[in-house]
Amino acid sequence: MKQKTTEIRTRKSPIQRKAPSARGERFREETDSLGSIRIPALALYGSQTERALKNFQISGRTAHPALVRAYLRIKYAAAEANYSCKVITASQSRLIRSTIQELLKFKEQDWPALFPIDPYQAGAGTSQNMNINEVIANIANRNAGSPLGSYSPIHPNDHVNRSQSTNDTFPTAMRLALLETSSSLVAELRELSKSFAKKAKSWQLIPKSARTHLQDAVPMMLGQEFAAYSLTLSKCARWIEAARDPLRELGIGGSAAGTGLTVPIGYTKRIRKELESLCGEKLRIAPNLCEAMQSQAPITYYSSSLRIAAIELTRICNDLRLLASGPLTGLSEIFLPAVQPGSSIMPGKVNPSILEMANQTWYSVLGYDQTTALATQAGQLELNVMMPIMAYSAIEATEISTRALQTLRLKCIDGLEANLPRLRAYFESTPQIATALSPKLGYQKTAALVKEALNLGIPIVELIRKKNLLTEQDLSLLLDARALTGFKPIDLP
Repeated sequence: MKQKTTEIRTRKSPIQRKAPSARGERFREETDSLGSIRIPALALYGSQTERALKNFQISGRTAHPALVRAYLRIKYAAAEANYSCKVITASQSRLIRSTIQELLKFKEQDWPALFPIDPYQAGAGTSQNMNINEVIANIANRNAGSPLGSYSPIHPNDHVNRSQSTNDTFPTAMRLALLETSSSLVAELRELSKSFAKKAKSWQLIPKSARTHLQDAVPMMLGQEFAAYSLTLSKCARWIEAARDPLRELGIGGSAAGTGLTVPIGYTKRIRKELESLCGEKLRIAPNLCEAMQSQAPITYYSSSLRIAAIELTRICNDLRLLASGPLTGLSEIFLPAVQPGSSIMPGKVNPSILEMANQTWYSVLGYDQTTALATQAGQLELNVMMPIMAYSAIEATEISTRALQTLRLKCIDGLEANLPRLRAYFESTPQIATALSPKLGYQKTAALVKEALNLGIPIVELIRKKNLLTEQDLSLLLDARALTGFKPIDLP
């Protein structure tokens, strides 16, 4: 195993690769439908991967590990299904499956050397699919005692890719990868919702001034504000969970155009069962494989639910930045945990760094969703060839959202503190506390009192006392914080 690991040391990204030097670097020559091509002698991929590396030096990135893992599982399940359908031998199936098991045990940081295809590649993901096929074939053949590039006893097309096409395996891999990564995303959203709920419960008896149009509004409890944030995030988690379900419907077995050409009878049912076992997800075959190949709407549906979450999270993070603004010239109703100095020139300044990071993440998610939407509508006739960038965008949006949510929760929300004196002062001084008095004094008279209190720069309650408009008993009843805010004990998860 050590020898094999040595051969796949992490290489530089394709965009950084230099031309072979004259120092004696060894090559092997392979031939495909376009002719001969030289490949580094120890490379575990083949001709189609090498051509892709030469053609697509775009981002310097490689496939996300979840996509690679999903593809490897598809190849494993296909080898089992193909053997059960008697289109490959038992030994070929065993060799392919044992090779994939070996690959799945490799460290993910080693995978870019094996699977170096840029996400910005030829349409549909043919380069990605063939890269997977070639690596499995080469390692399987080496394990069987054959030289790299010999493709015997395992051929990348005839055996690893048997009963498959890029056109049905890539969309399947994309769905399986999103199912894998999105489960953590949903979990993190729920954890963040719980963090807000804990703050809401702790702060349910802290009165403050609400604000509408960024102007003083009626009194409320700080806990009510945070309970609303918690509920929003809980809804977002439910929406994303619901959007995961269409991803479980697969077009595998559709072959090149959804017609199932070259796919043996019984293969589709068998591969679905194997994938369920490998992925731990309840999967189903699309009722119309042509439609499943034409339309990638389930990816957009999932991405759009993530977009909604990003929009809501942006709003909430912006609210928190406003509530924490100050400390002397802003609202300063809450204190954020200090995580780093806020300025290179202003000593002692502390910024809402975690919230700023989070918002930048949500903006990126919106951009990835737009890319996914455009790629989805770009499908033509029987195939959407924009799937590689669709997969990259949706998976990347999922991953950065998950990490940002965890960071936001642990480094910001869990450590929030309420500025009790400031909150009490705002609660007592807001002129809109007079809203509770209007049933007693009338709207016009109350409005005039509000205006006068603002002109004098004194609280409305103080002005009412000066004018002896209400008794102290009436005032205490009308201005009870619980009554003013419609208080109910907060009951959130």
